[in-house]
Amino acid sequence: MNKYFFLTIIFCPLVLFAGKINYSVEFIGLSNKAALKTMKSVSHLVSLRDKEPESINALRYRAESDIPELIKALQSYGYYEAAISIELEEQKRETAVFILIVPGPQYFLEDYVIRLVPEEAASNFPEDVFSLKNLQLTKGMPALGTKIVEAEQHALALLADYGYPLATVEKRYMVADGKTKTFSVTLTIQAGAFSLFGLSDIRGQAHVKKRFIDRKILWKENDPYCSSLVEKTQTALMDTGLFTSVLVTHPEFLDTHGNLPMTVEVVENKHKSINGGISYQTFFGPGITFGWENRNIGGLGRKLSLQLDATKKTHSGSLTFLVPDFYRKEQDYVAQAQAMNESIFPYDDRSYNITNRIEQRIGTKYRLSCGIKLERMFVKKSVADGVFTLLEVPLYFRWSTASDLLDPKKGNTLEYKAIPSTNFSSITQYYIPQTLTYTYYIPIREGKFFVLAQKLLVESIFSKELSSIPLPKRVLEGTDQEMRGYRYKSVSPLRDGKPLGGRSGIFYTIETRFRLNKMIGLVPFFDIGNVCLTEIPQPKGKWFKSTGLGVRYFSFLGPLRFDVAVPLDRRKGIDPKYRFLVSMGQTF
Repeated sequence: MNKYFFLTIIFCPLVLFAGKINYSVEFIGLSNKAALKTMKSVSHLVSLRDKEPESINALRYRAESDIPELIKALQSYGYYEAAISIELEEQKRETAVFILIVPGPQYFLEDYVIRLVPEEAASNFPEDVFSLKNLQLTKGMPALGTKIVEAEQHALALLADYGYPLATVEKRYMVADGKTKTFSVTLTIQAGAFSLFGLSDIRGQAHVKKRFIDRKILWKENDPYCSSLVEKTQTALMDTGLFTSVLVTHPEFLDTHGNLPMTVEVVENKHKSINGGISYQTFFGPGITFGWENRNIGGLGRKLSLQLDATKKTHSGSLTFLVPDFYRKEQDYVAQAQAMNESIFPYDDRSYNITNRIEQRIGTKYRLSCGIKLERMFVKKSVADGVFTLLEVPLYFRWSTASDLLDPKKGNTLEYKAIPSTNFSSITQYYIPQTLTYTYYIPIREGKFFVLAQKLLVESIFSKELSSIPLPKRVLEGTDQEMRGYRYKSVSPLRDGKPLGGRSGIFYTIETRFRLNKMIGLVPFFDIGNVCLTEIPQPKGKWFKSTGLGVRYFSFLGPLRFDVAVPLDRRKGIDPKYRFLVSMGQTF
């Protein structure tokens, strides 16, 4: 008994622990961070570290079996002469595995040539359609495998745009020149048959009528096939909010008429929704919001929505009816009724209005709007009290290349608004408010984690005299976007200590938007502006300035904005020491 017990004590630890090799991995010799990251992602040594090999030989086998994949990873970054060796060093607590990399010279792209079969198909394309630029390549760039593969997909997409959606890659011929350290690709593509759009089969709709979807389809039967029209149609249908998914497909063969049948398959979303929320701002105090919407009135994508908002200072309610594609595609008709009560420092205003307007979208860059608005206003506790009946013709133009609506990182936006107005008070009077806004976004750092955002706003109201304009319609700044540090709508000339409002103003804002990581960002900002009694902004007079710091939390819905703004020209008894602002999206 003692004999077996003794053997158990001696050999049990060996059975339990023998063969378990704890190790570390270190890559040596490569400075290209992107290539190194890819190598680590394909390495079994890295991914299987928690599964310790049972012997030093098993560890060596695991390390050496990594070499072919690591070489492929290096070649995908243009290192076609790379060599890799493995060294193991047994240390006290673990075995160190050193992956020694000799990358050699990086190869650069010399050319990427597309050859079509049959050759006659090439006559249907512009001469430079397969240029390096259209393939999103540049001569002399590192010969990255991912870019070369993506160029192949770009070539097929270009063919599909010109009526050849059935094209396939026949063969690839790739040459790495060791003397010049360059890489060339020749891609032979079987173009397939020239295709025309065939009949469209719509599937999956239950409550959305077929003719609504037909209006969104951008192609016509017997038109040459164009893949960009297919993509735009998918986007247009998804943008309606009526569907959770839209899939447009076609078979890999032509029908008996030589056309390509199309299938539009949709999955409907819930068409009715409600929303609600609470908020708090230093000026408006606590707030509550409620909304209801039906996005499919009559099965034709017509929207009826009710929105109610209330804070300590304001109450508003609006009912909106929207008819999409009104008489033509990308043109909407909007009818709206709104009631509002606003009790703020410059005035108390109770108003009711009815608006009808036409909104037109031209491509992705342009927006136009024209309407007519009838409004009744009751203004009290201001320097210009009164009851006003207004007839307005709102005109709107927008051009934008901004990359995103809620969080733009590059591009420009230009907006112009003009509202010819008639004031049917005691004496009929006319005035024309105009607003010109220009915003500009510059990505400073690679990855767009540092963006310089600038905004210039110019306002002007042409009128016979200031009294022609109801006070709430005059230039009053100190909003959530301009002059953020000052009391709400109080930046203007004063009369008896209360804002008089102006007929013109000019405002400039600059923000430096830093992303600390994927979730959190910081936004230092500076505002400057001036409000004048003249119709054209003047450089003389008092210029107001404010500054502050914002925090952005980048949620799946978009950036949540938290700003603290401080007035640099604070007026005692009027302006707060600071303002706290919360909203969804960037300031502009």
